[in-house]
Amino acid sequence: MDHVGSSSSFPMRDSPQMLSASTAGKSTRKKVALKPGFSPLDWALLLRSGENLSGVPHPRMYTMAEVQQHNKRDDCWMVIANKVYNVTRYMDFHPGGKAQLMRAAGKDGTKLFYETHAWVNADNMLGPCLVGFVSTSGSA
Repeated sequence: MDHVGSSSSFPMRDSPQMLSASTAGKSTRKKVALKPGFSPLDWALLLRSGENLSGVPHPRMYTMAEVQQHNKRDDCWMVIANKVYNVTRYMDFHPGGKAQLMRAAGKDGTKLFYETHAWVNADNMLGPCLVGFVSTSGSA
């Protein structure tokens, strides 16, 4: 007879807990060493500071051509779910390193973001970095 606390009863074979823990076919992500003062807690404090992290006075519509101009480490915008974020200030805080963010610099990084961060809410992580929205009509 299995007991509730015994290792043979939990997680049950083929249960969601076992299935979600599978790593077969998944690539491993590597974290980089962050400089002192650039931890996730430091980022959370900066988000709450009230500082303008977007670099613009207020959000507006942008074309993808406008977003594509911001593709450098010192001027980096990306699109996630039709929202344009200025991630320049976030570069040093990103646990995966600057190179990973640069993969979506000046581009629509929605697919890459959700492949890598399915559990992360972009608005919570980058809300104050919101520059605006992508115009789907071709003009801003």
